[in-house]
Amino acid sequence: MQVADVWSSREVCLLALSDFLGATLQLVQGSERVGNDAASATVRDSMSPSRPGGVIEHVVHLQVAQVEGGEVEVWALVFFFVEKRRVAPAGQCFLTLQWEKGRWNSRRWEADVYGEWTGLETLD
Repeated sequence: MQVADVWSSREVCLLALSDFLGATLQLVQGSERVGNDAASATVRDSMSPSRPGGVIEHVVHLQVAQVEGGEVEVWALVFFFVEKRRVAPAGQCFLTLQWEKGRWNSRRWEADVYGEWTGLETLD
């Protein structure tokens, strides 16, 4: 399977991801990047207040990449925000999910070791 094949069926992954997170995710316009061996996009939601005065939001960086051996992997880096401020366990930045056998599986919390997500501490 090629990256383009997997990317063309991304709606299935997005619907399952929305269900997994209990949110309605929408593609951020202009965020899609597609190449021969990788594709990515950003999706975002805004949930109704779950508690008085508390709004929970998700920003997800969806990645499809061809890895060594020719396999294609699908990952989601999930950033959680409460009242527009990013929240995660101490020293961590985002939750990593992997798409396997038609479903999302939680992998681990990860730190922003390369500083790729600097500037995503708060939402506008």
